[in-house]
Amino acid sequence: MDEKEKKLREDLEFHLDTLRRNLEVVSMEDLKAKYAKPFKELKDNICKTATAYTQYISLGGIRVKSRYGDEAVKYINEAIKDTPYLKKISEAAFERQDMDEIAALARQLREVVLQSLHVFSLPLFCLYVPTECMNDYHTPPEIYNDVTSQVLRNGEWQLAEHIRPGELIPVQIIYEVPAPSEEAA
Repeated sequence: MDEKEKKLREDLEFHLDTLRRNLEVVSMEDLKAKYAKPFKELKDNICKTATAYTQYISLGGIRVKSRYGDEAVKYINEAIKDTPYLKKISEAAFERQDMDEIAALARQLREVVLQSLHVFSLPLFCLYVPTECMNDYHTPPEIYNDVTSQVLRNGEWQLAEHIRPGELIPVQIIYEVPAPSEEAA
């Protein structure tokens, strides 16, 4: 856990603990009426901090070339919208004050984001054929993701630096459509 994640988590835990303690000693009706202003401020702080934490966990460190940014963001936002994770994070915060559940849900949301970015990137994959491949037939070309500027090496995506355009060969991804099941026929 890096320092920023640690700070966001501590801040959110503080606000969730404050809400938990308030709910233990004051009825919800009194919080909404008698203590409306500080209660609204606490809810706002929880929303802001939970949002910042979730964004950091689910989107942190993801690289997208600027020329693909707007389209990739739309694609990712659609994927997020189609999940229950944001609602579940809100419930975990306001109903259960469960930081561990929030963290787990934010990580699950990250997987959705990464998968949607992968699907978005598929048509933009290339074969990376550096000079070494041309000089030594034992050196295979690598898969290059033009959206993220990464190559697939040893089963992991790694940042690719110093790629020259002549070393990239566009690859057409062919999707295999499964045959319809007998039930569908």
